[in-house]
Amino acid sequence: MLTLRLIRREARVAWPVAAVLGLLAVLLTAVPLSWPPRLDRLAAGTLADRVDRAQLSGAMLSARAATIPLTPPPDADGTLDRDLDSVGEALRAAAGPVAAALGRPRARAATPHAPAPELPQFYGAAPEFALVHAQPDGTGGPVEYVEGRAPQPPGTAPDAQGPSGEPPAVEVAVSEGTRDRIGLPAGRRFRLAGDGLSAPLVVTGVFRTDHGADRIWTQSPMLVAPWTVIRRDGGRNLAGELLTTAGAIERLAGGGAGLVAAWELPVTVDRSGPAATRAAIDRTRSALAGWRAAPQERLCGTGAGCTVARQWVDVITVAERLTPELDGFAAQRLRTEQLQGFALAGVLAVVVATAVAAARLGARRRAGAFALQLSRGARLSGIAGRMLAEAAVAVGAGVAAGWVLGRALAPPGAGLGSPVPVLVAALLVWCAPAVVLLASAGRSGPLPPSRRLVLEGLVLLLAVGGVVALRSRGAYAGSGIDPQLALAPVLLALVVVLLLLRLLPPLLSAATRWARRSRGLVPLVALAGAGRQSGAAALALLVLVLATGYGVYGATIPRTVGAGQARLAEWRTGGAPFALVGPRDRLSGDLDRLPGQVRRVAVTGASGELIAQEDGTTVGGAQFVGVDADGLRAANPSSPVARALTAAPGTAAPVEWTGADHEVPVLTALADPALAARFPGGTFELSAPGTGRVLVRVLGALPGEALRDPLLGPVLGDRDRPPALLLFTGPSAERLPVQKNHPSALLLHSAAAGPGSDPAAVRTAVRHLTAPTGEPGQRVELRDRAGQLEALRGDGLARSLRLAFLVTTGTGLLLGLGAFALDLLLSAAERARTTSRLRTLGTGSRAVFALQLVQVVPLLLSAAVGGTALGLLLPAVLGAGLRLGPITGGPFEPAVHIDWTAVAGLGLALALLMTAAAVLEAAIGRRRGLGAVLRLGEAL
Repeated sequence: MLTLRLIRREARVAWPVAAVLGLLAVLLTAVPLSWPPRLDRLAAGTLADRVDRAQLSGAMLSARAATIPLTPPPDADGTLDRDLDSVGEALRAAAGPVAAALGRPRARAATPHAPAPELPQFYGAAPEFALVHAQPDGTGGPVEYVEGRAPQPPGTAPDAQGPSGEPPAVEVAVSEGTRDRIGLPAGRRFRLAGDGLSAPLVVTGVFRTDHGADRIWTQSPMLVAPWTVIRRDGGRNLAGELLTTAGAIERLAGGGAGLVAAWELPVTVDRSGPAATRAAIDRTRSALAGWRAAPQERLCGTGAGCTVARQWVDVITVAERLTPELDGFAAQRLRTEQLQGFALAGVLAVVVATAVAAARLGARRRAGAFALQLSRGARLSGIAGRMLAEAAVAVGAGVAAGWVLGRALAPPGAGLGSPVPVLVAALLVWCAPAVVLLASAGRSGPLPPSRRLVLEGLVLLLAVGGVVALRSRGAYAGSGIDPQLALAPVLLALVVVLLLLRLLPPLLSAATRWARRSRGLVPLVALAGAGRQSGAAALALLVLVLATGYGVYGATIPRTVGAGQARLAEWRTGGAPFALVGPRDRLSGDLDRLPGQVRRVAVTGASGELIAQEDGTTVGGAQFVGVDADGLRAANPSSPVARALTAAPGTAAPVEWTGADHEVPVLTALADPALAARFPGGTFELSAPGTGRVLVRVLGALPGEALRDPLLGPVLGDRDRPPALLLFTGPSAERLPVQKNHPSALLLHSAAAGPGSDPAAVRTAVRHLTAPTGEPGQRVELRDRAGQLEALRGDGLARSLRLAFLVTTGTGLLLGLGAFALDLLLSAAERARTTSRLRTLGTGSRAVFALQLVQVVPLLLSAAVGGTALGLLLPAVLGAGLRLGPITGGPFEPAVHIDWTAVAGLGLALALLMTAAAVLEAAIGRRRGLGAVLRLGEAL
C-alpha cells in the first residue's frame, strides 16, 4: 500500500538519483524559457539596424497630395506649417499599431514649376523652377551655406524690397549645382511667370549638397541640380527647385498657386525585443496593409477633408517600403528559430537520455529492495507508482527552480518562451525511473539475439524513414522546434551506437588476445573488463555520441556562417577591397586622389530581354555584364571570369555590323550554361532601355565557377540567379546600354602587396562621386569589404545562432560527463572488487590508476569516433532541413566548413573530463582492500 511513510523512506534511499533528476529539470526549464526573449532582443537590434540603413535611401512611409486652390483664394498667412503638421499627425494615427514606432512627420510643400523668362534659355526654352519649403528643419537647420544667407519670410528682410510699386521679392536659395548650371549667384533677381504662379524672386544664398541635409536632397533631388525633362510637346527643357520659407509658399498660395505636399514618416524600431517577434511583425504588416487601403477621411483625420495653406487637399496617395523589409527579416528570423529549435531539441534529448541513465543507476542500487518487496507480495505497478511519486517531488521542484532561473536570465520585462518543450521534456524525465523499472523487470541478462536484431532493424528502419521523409519534405514551414528535424539526430545517434556496440566486442576481444601475449597484467584485466561492460554502457555511449555530435555540428555553424558572410562581403564588393557602385555614367570621375597605387576594373551592368532569332523565343529578366578582361586579369589573375573570357576566342573581337545599311551591331558574348545549352551558337536580339536594335551572338558557355565569381556581385546584387546571363568584354562591352536604374561598378584593387588603403582616405578621395547629384537614378555608393563584413558579423540573428549552438555544445559536454559518471557508478561495484583483489595481490597505485584509465579508453574512443561521425554527417544527411543560406544572405547556399580545431578541442575536452573522472574514482578506491570483497549482500 502506498503510504506517506513508505514514500519518505524510499525517497531517503533514492536521494542521489532524485537530486540528479532535479538538476536536469532545472536545466530543461531554464534554457527553453530564457532563450527566446534573448533571441527577441538580438533580433530587434538587427531589425532596427536594417530599417535605419534602409531609411538612408528614402522614407519607409510616405504620402503625397496635390491641393486645389479656392476661389477667391483666402489669406493663408501662418497656416502652412500648422496644416502640414496636422495632416502628418493624422497620417501617423491612421497607421494604427505602427503609429507608436513612427516619429514626427517630416513635410514639404512645393509650388508647380513655372518658367523664368529672364534667365538664359536651354534647349530653346526658359528654364522652369518650383519653390520648396521643407520641414522640420526649415531652410537654415541642416543646410550649410557657402555664399549669402538663408531666405527669410516675406516682409522681414530689406534685401527683398523691389522697385517702387512692386511687391517684395520672394527670397530663395539655390544649390551650387544650380548656380553653376544656370548662373544664379547670390543677389540675382528674376521673375517666375506661369499659369497660376507669378512672382519676383531674389537669390539670398547658395548652399552645398556634398554633405549634410541628406534627407532634403533625397526628398527633393531637383534642389541639388536641375534635371533635363521632356516637355509636353516632346521637346526638352531644364527644370529645377529653389529653397524658400513657409511664408513665401503661403504668399504664393494666397495668390492662387496650387501646391504639392509630401510627408515622410520616420520609423524607429524598439530594440527591447517585442517589436521583432513573429506576432508583432504580423501585426505590423497587417496595419501597413490597412494604412495603404485607408480612406481619405481616415488619412485626413476628419470626415470633412483636410486643407493645406487654406487650399483643399484633393487625394492623399500613400506608399511604404517597410513591408518588403519585414518580409525579408521575417524569413530570416523564421529560419533562425528553426535552427535554434534544432539546437534546443539537442539539449533536451541529451537531458532526457541522461535522466534515463540516472534512472538505471537508481534501479540498480535498489534492485535488491525491489526483489524483496516483490517476493513479499508487492506488485510491480505499485513500485512504479512509488517511483513516480518520488520523481514528481524532484522534477516539480526542479521545474519551479528552473522557472525562477529562467525569469532571472531573461531580459527585464520580456516574456518567457513557450512552456510546451519544457512540459514534454519534464514529462519524459519524470517517467524515466518508472519506465526503466518496468523495462528491466524480469530480465537478468542481455537480450536474446533474435530480439536484439528485431530492435536494431526497427531503429534502422525508423532512422532511414525519418531521413527520407525529412529530405523529401524540404524546409519546415512552421517555427520553433521541428519535430522531424529534432528526432532525426536522435535516431541517427541510436544507429551509430548500435553499430559501435556491434563493433566493440570483436575489437576488444582481439585486443584482449593481444594483451594475453604481453607481460603486463593491467592491459589484460582492463580490456577484459571493458569487454564485459561494453553492452551495459550503451546508454552512456548514446549520451556521449549525442553530445559530441551536436558539439561537432555546432562547431561547424560559426565557421560556415562566418565563411558565408565573408563570401557575401566579397560578392558585394566584386572581390576588391573597395567598390564604387552606381549608374554607369557617374563612375567616370577623377580618381587621381586615391591613396596608393590602385588598379581599376570597370564592370558594366544592364538588363533587358533576349529574343531568339531561331524561333522568336523571348527570355525576360536577362542580365548583361560587361568587363575589361585584360584589366581584370591584371588586377585579379585568379578570377574565373577573367580566365573564361581570355580562353574563349572571339569575345574581344571588333564589333561586326549587319542589316541593309550595316546599321545593326552584332555583339559577342558568353552565356550561362542553361541558355547556351538551350540555344547553342544562337543569335539573339537584345531589347533593353537605352539602346536601339542590337544582335548578340553566343560564342560559348560560362563555366560554373564563373557564375560564382564575386566580380558579378555588385551588378547582379543579392538576388537569386537571373533567368539568363550574358558576359561581354572588349568592344562588345563598350556598346552595352547606359541604364541609370541599373548598377554598374568600378572595382578598386590594390596594385601592390601590403596593407590595404585606409577606408577614410578612400572615402574622402571619392566624395565628389558619392555626393548627391540631384539626377534621377541611383546614387553612387562606396562599398568597403571590411565594413561590409563587420556589418554582417554584427547581425543579431547570426550571433544568436552561434550563441545557441555554443550553449548546446557546452551543455552537451557537461551532461555527457554526467552520464559517464553515472555509468562509472553503475559498474563501480565490479571494478571495486577487481581493484581490491589486485591491491591484495600487491598491485601498486600507478597500476590501479592505469587500470581505471584503460578501462574507459574504449568508451572514450567510441564516443569520439561516433559523435564526430554523427556531427559530420548531419549537414549532408538532413539536407535542406539545416540550410544556412537564409541566415548568411546572398544568392548562394554556403558550403559547410568543418572547424577541425574545434573538433579536436571537443575530443581533447572529452578525454580530459573522462580522465578526471577516472582519476577521481582511482583516488576514492585507494583505501579499498580485501574487506570490500568480503562485504557481500546489500542493506534493504
